Amino acid sequence: MTNYEGRQKDLGAKLNSYLTKLTGQEKDYYNALSQEDLAELKTVLSDINNVFTLRLTLTATKWLCKTFKIDNKTKNDIIKEIDSVKPNTNGFDIKIDKQKIVAEVKCVFPSNNSNEYLAAQRNGILDDAIKLINGKKQLSDTSDYHKFLFVINVGHRTDKAVRALLKPSKGTSDNDIRKNRHKIKEQIELLGNNSIEKFGKDKVYLKTLKLD
Repeated sequence: MTNYEGRQKDLGAKLNSYLTKLTGQEKDYYNALSQEDLAELKTVLSDINNVFTLRLTLTATKWLCKTFKIDNKTKNDIIKEIDSVKPNTNGFDIKIDKQKIVAEVKCVFPSNNSNEYLAAQRNGILDDAIKLINGKKQLSDTSDYHKFLFVINVGHRTDKAVRALLKPSKGTSDNDIRKNRHKIKEQIELLGNNSIEKFGKDKVYLKTLKLD
């Protein structure tokens, strides 16, 4: 490997280390990649969150199908439908009308190797829980649906971040958005080994999952 100085030393080492791990071939990728190669790599990496979200959505779908004992044909139809939807489409990430299930999927990671989510991440999770309770354009009335919120699991950091997220908020606020975020925590239940008979329709069940 070529030894670099300054910023090149750090950036070159990171790029070479990652691509060597990915390809299994040790070489000086930093120096070998052309401008066009780097531009293509940047495009691919910009879609990485969509890759995470799709894979977690598929993992969540399989979990739901197993938990609710949904047959393989129906499961495959649901997966095909999810796979056909464009990223960032306005609607619930998973919607299964026959079994009355709606779910949102969040690929959020505790920030900077810490055990907590950033404020924007916390707000995003809570806002999705509110939408599961209140409905949105695709489905304005979710009162007759089981509601799930799936969060990617990266180990104990996720466990701690979720527990911190769900702690009751201290104090009060005159801001309606903050009030709703504080209040929704009372309707979120962290899912453990609940049986299907215990799933109500007045709560949002939060489940952490690792990718299949």
